[in-house]
Amino acid sequence: MSGRGLVVRRLVLLAASLVLMIAGTRDIRALRAYRETVVVSDAFTRQAPLSTYFDGIRGTLMDVPVYVFDSGVPGGSALILGGAHPYEPASPVMAYVVMENIAVKQGRVFVIARANMSASLQGMLGNAYPPFFRVKTPWGGKTYRIGDRETSPLEQWPDPFTFVHYPSKQNLAYQDSRNLNRTFPGRPDGSLTERTSFAITELIRREKIDLTIDVHEASMGYPVVSTYVCHQRAEEMCMMAAMMLSAEQFPMKTETSPKTLRGLTHREIGDFTDSFAVLMETPEPFIDKFVGPMTEALMLTGKDEFMQTAANRGLLYADYNMKTGSTLDYRVGRHLGGAAEIIKQMGEFYPAKKLVVSWPTYADVMTQGVGAFLHDPAKAARGRVFTN
Repeated sequence: MSGRGLVVRRLVLLAASLVLMIAGTRDIRALRAYRETVVVSDAFTRQAPLSTYFDGIRGTLMDVPVYVFDSGVPGGSALILGGAHPYEPASPVMAYVVMENIAVKQGRVFVIARANMSASLQGMLGNAYPPFFRVKTPWGGKTYRIGDRETSPLEQWPDPFTFVHYPSKQNLAYQDSRNLNRTFPGRPDGSLTERTSFAITELIRREKIDLTIDVHEASMGYPVVSTYVCHQRAEEMCMMAAMMLSAEQFPMKTETSPKTLRGLTHREIGDFTDSFAVLMETPEPFIDKFVGPMTEALMLTGKDEFMQTAANRGLLYADYNMKTGSTLDYRVGRHLGGAAEIIKQMGEFYPAKKLVVSWPTYADVMTQGVGAFLHDPAKAARGRVFTN
């Protein structure tokens, strides 16, 4: 081959490589550029960046908005923490439904819908997840990101060989250095993920949050599914809430936070602040390892033949029927009902911390669907629409 022919061949290969790179990163670029909208309810008081509570995350993707709904009447306070693991989509959607519909008659509610914004802007590496899912509404459809479990390597790299949790010095898996729910209570001079945990902990301390509700989803092959996981100080409240939910709405268990597993909200927030710390898990087939293709339909409906086979063989820790699946409506409804019940129980056990709030119930969502409670940004009043 002549020298000119070799140059042409190399140029063609370079051009083909560039085309493949651009095409292959299309979803990645779209995911990082897309912003979700929320139309806050009339109870909205103010929005503040998380860096208000710790300047060490200012200017980063983790400087997420904190939404405040203050009745002006003295009472209890709660933080709803959504999106710590963005690939558990019912978590941020539940937070959005709360923000769009909440009414507060006594006390204050703080909401973070996307606690790990970095993780929400990348796909789940190596799992062929779709980047988005769409919720049907009376006015059309609303698009949300699915995201990853951990902070993106684009924001925090490299991982340590072993992650050493602060301050317990417990050794955890290397990827837990980017897992927001393994880095609490955080530290001001740590990694970006640790600094984010520290900022959330500082919010809880400074605002004197009485109850922190960390919203998650669990695979159905995981024992801690359909469960409140509670710090010891919140144990009696959780047991009563689980009993009431199981009797009146849907099956709910309760587990006490293990003292030997560090870094999780239900352990460290309970230990390092005065807040009652509670984590909620719903049954989410989409993140199980033995389901079929990871599609948007699976995420929305939870219907999968392989999951049914596992259920038939007694391998699951929650009831499952492929005919009904485990829909987004069901999972979001569970979280709305679970949060409302634990707030109610806090007021029963501690009258001085009474918090009187309302939002769509489990029955409302199961009857009408999540989309019925998401409002059209194009028709919303000025000052009510925000982006995440």
